[in-house]
Amino acid sequence: MLSAAPDTEASGGNIVVAPEDSVPPKVEFRDRTVTDKYWGALYALFYVVYLSLGFVLVSQSKNPYTYSENGVRTGIADHYLEDVQKCCDDGLASGICFFYYDDGRRLQSGNSKFSGDEGIFDAFIEAPEIIFGLTALTLAIAFAWVLALRYFSKQVVILSELCKIALFIYFGAIQESSETSTTCYVIAFFLAAYAVWAREKIMYAAKVIEKSTIAMKHNPSIFVGGILCKILFAANAGFFIFFFAESFNVVEVVKEDYYGYSYCEFKPKGYTRPFSVVICIGYLWTIFLLDKMRLFIIAGTVGSWHFHPDDKPSIWLSIKNIGPSFGTLSVAGLISSIADYINKIANRNQCALWMCPFTTPLAILLCCFGTCLKSFIMMLTKFSVILHVFTGQSFVGSGKSAFKILSRHFKGGFVTEVTSVSVLTLTNYGFSLGISMVAWKWIDDRFDCGTLSAFTGEDRLMMWAAVVLIILNTWYPILGIYLLILINSMMKSYGSNNYLWIPPLAAGFVGCISMIMFKFLSAIFLDTIDTMFLCFAIDKDNNVINPDNELASIVSKVSNYIEVPTNEPGKKLNENEFQTAIPVSD
Repeated sequence: MLSAAPDTEASGGNIVVAPEDSVPPKVEFRDRTVTDKYWGALYALFYVVYLSLGFVLVSQSKNPYTYSENGVRTGIADHYLEDVQKCCDDGLASGICFFYYDDGRRLQSGNSKFSGDEGIFDAFIEAPEIIFGLTALTLAIAFAWVLALRYFSKQVVILSELCKIALFIYFGAIQESSETSTTCYVIAFFLAAYAVWAREKIMYAAKVIEKSTIAMKHNPSIFVGGILCKILFAANAGFFIFFFAESFNVVEVVKEDYYGYSYCEFKPKGYTRPFSVVICIGYLWTIFLLDKMRLFIIAGTVGSWHFHPDDKPSIWLSIKNIGPSFGTLSVAGLISSIADYINKIANRNQCALWMCPFTTPLAILLCCFGTCLKSFIMMLTKFSVILHVFTGQSFVGSGKSAFKILSRHFKGGFVTEVTSVSVLTLTNYGFSLGISMVAWKWIDDRFDCGTLSAFTGEDRLMMWAAVVLIILNTWYPILGIYLLILINSMMKSYGSNNYLWIPPLAAGFVGCISMIMFKFLSAIFLDTIDTMFLCFAIDKDNNVINPDNELASIVSKVSNYIEVPTNEPGKKLNENEFQTAIPVSD
């Protein structure tokens, strides 16, 4: 590697002056100081509250019904029997009084094992093998896919495109309904058409991913860090599902009046909703914090390998360094979660604008603005964390330096490898939709619902609406989880025929969890290439001649890359013109 030192006159009269706000090409992984400690303390306090509220809900959760050996609801649980008796002794014969008077008479038509007022979380509680089995399947597929990408990146990218097509052809072949089969075949056709249309982009993405695997081959320890973060991620998801599922059994018996008609029902206790809101916020914040922790480990390892390959931190030192940087990672995670949440809420609240032809253009503009703003914040937050890993600065200081460095080499300081992101995201999406279909089939068979054969019956509109809901929610998994929880709560309050909506809603929930897990683990590749992009920019700032022409060719194809002008003898370059110095000798 050749270099010309900053502020040094080279032979031939060239004077190259590095920008004052540049950073040295090295990673300060020793003797790290604590940064943004108050944000770290805030997150730690919030997570204690998150766990405390969750376990309070678990301690207060008591299933209000009893069940037979084959899973059919038979009556009221002893814990609530006295309250139900007081409520129903006025002669009421509706709501939960069905179970009190008629010893478990069914509340719905059909032959399913559901009794009428369960929701998706009740299904998961009654059949935990579904949610845990499919989560384990997701983890297994994700690990296998990432390891395959590690060794056979180009082949696996192409094979992933073919597998997505084959998966929907398979689902189409096994469906009993001709309409469902046709839909699967149509999806497979469009996936094939996209693969043909975007073949050049797909191959470029394969090249980028292959480049990232070079760093992985030299630094296999980053997989240890990724797996540890993944275990924490899965544990946090398990807590979230457990807390939320149990919260639906924190109920009390109340008498409701509806237009002069009285009935008894189980309703959530007053503190359940605010507790659940805090749990949702804690889950979202923790997702993005773990995302930054994974990035921290990868950036420290890959950056050290790039700048000084003979002096790299061990994986255990990288993990240990998370401690002093915990506050910075916490504030980065908080900013990312707020940006994601605001964007999703803004898009969800534009439904009224999309319904009117005159306001549709406004909805499109707002959607684009929200997406671009979110992407910019996510990008800047990511590169702020990477630069923090290199320098040990606070989040604000790292953010300022990262933006100035990137602005000298990319228009507007915005750099992201869109092609690789899209290829990986679409692959994650295809896998997640496939797992959601497996969940639908499993729940359908486990509870004898028969919804997969309802696409040709009188309920076909509801089934097609459920398919659209799964498709949209899986693409926006975090918002999708919240939306499915809301719909589940509303449908439970509505009442009967839950055998029609529980399987698709539960399948959508599993699909969202799968999408989040796939994206988390596949982000190892994106974190690696983003780290190398910033290393490339820092090298340029510090006049380091990098012999890695392949990386330079990849970066040069990013749409907003800036080709710097040629240096003139005797000219001091300003920060927008600064470029790699021409080496004067070996």
